[in-house]
Amino acid sequence: MEKNQKQSNDRLASFLFFTVMTLILFSPVLEQYPVFSALNLDNMLTFLCLIGIILFQLKQPKALMAQEYIIIALMLVIICLGLFGNMVSGIHGMKFIALDIWSISKCFVAYFFGRLAFRPGFFSSQIDRLVLYGKWVIGILFLLLLINLVFPIWPSTEMRMGITTQYLIFPHATYLSATVFFCMLFLGLKNVRHNIPFLMMGSVLIFFAARNKGLIFIAIYFFMLLFQHYAKKKSFKISYLILPVVTLIASFWEVIDTRLLSSTTSARSLLYQASFKIADMYAPFGAGFASFGSGSSVKNYSSLYDMLRFYDYYGFTRDNPQYLNDSFIAMFIAQFGYIGTACFAAILVIFLLMINRRSGRIQAFTLVLFLYAVTSLFTELYLTTSLGIFTFFIIGVAFGDKETKPSLRKDTLWKKPFR
Repeated sequence: MEKNQKQSNDRLASFLFFTVMTLILFSPVLEQYPVFSALNLDNMLTFLCLIGIILFQLKQPKALMAQEYIIIALMLVIICLGLFGNMVSGIHGMKFIALDIWSISKCFVAYFFGRLAFRPGFFSSQIDRLVLYGKWVIGILFLLLLINLVFPIWPSTEMRMGITTQYLIFPHATYLSATVFFCMLFLGLKNVRHNIPFLMMGSVLIFFAARNKGLIFIAIYFFMLLFQHYAKKKSFKISYLILPVVTLIASFWEVIDTRLLSSTTSARSLLYQASFKIADMYAPFGAGFASFGSGSSVKNYSSLYDMLRFYDYYGFTRDNPQYLNDSFIAMFIAQFGYIGTACFAAILVIFLLMINRRSGRIQAFTLVLFLYAVTSLFTELYLTTSLGIFTFFIIGVAFGDKETKPSLRKDTLWKKPFR
């Protein structure tokens, strides 16, 4: 009887996991239809996650890790800094402030839901299903790509790197690329050699989405798996990344400086230059919520945009604000100042330390997923989108495997499909 109850609970948990994961991942697709757009799926799902956290904790309380309490405390400090910033800058409007608070909190709500809603070891028990899920998603999207190349059902006029960018069923190529990237990560969790055809299909999809950042991180992911396997190590120390990261930043500093900091023609560079100016003006708090770079600041067209004469630039006007919320980091610097940005950096470091305590495939999986999210913060509002919510939900579930130390036996990751 008890065994049947456990199996029933496991099936229910598995259904909940894949349902939440699929709805978050494909919410941009569904929201293209008016009936789903009105629901605002991202916010609805995250709100349900918040209710779920409360219910799960009331029914069967779980203790958090010490680092997670620090993350919550730092988020509260950031929110307080934002509210003080609103008082200093004079930017008010409770609706827009509340929306911004919710916006920066969504990914953390998803993370804690993933941590608390599932039993220890749940993620490892779902690896076979995740691999199958990744195959199905990549296979279907690849078939749609082939059809679209012959019969352009989802036409695109955007050209990038000499090819016509493919969106397929998604509203933007970023969502297509990220979805394929996530599924390719799933394929790396088990029997990698058997999954090579699907990995190739995924690479082709990312290439036609013209967002090759995903391919770079997939290469890093499989390098880590190979390193762990052949070096006979179950973990990959985060300190190993310091030298490569410093080397890459030094090598590409001129490009980074031109595109993000000093350009007079780049939209993203204009955002960063303005964000530092605002942080200096309203030091030490920043300008507060709904003031700069966020979705609410665009809807409200913050008075700071007029002060900075953003209306003189294409993509920064009231009628065409497409570039106004194009960087999470720029938004954070302006709205929460240098102290708030330091608090957020501390949160990222804490996540890295928690990842460092993992081992094997779980560590490699969560590290690459996390680094992909961090690099995306500089070029988009990643954490406020469905992609950020998905990323932290999956990391939260994976962190529930803290009691499990999976080995990297040859037959786990690299065995041949047939013997």
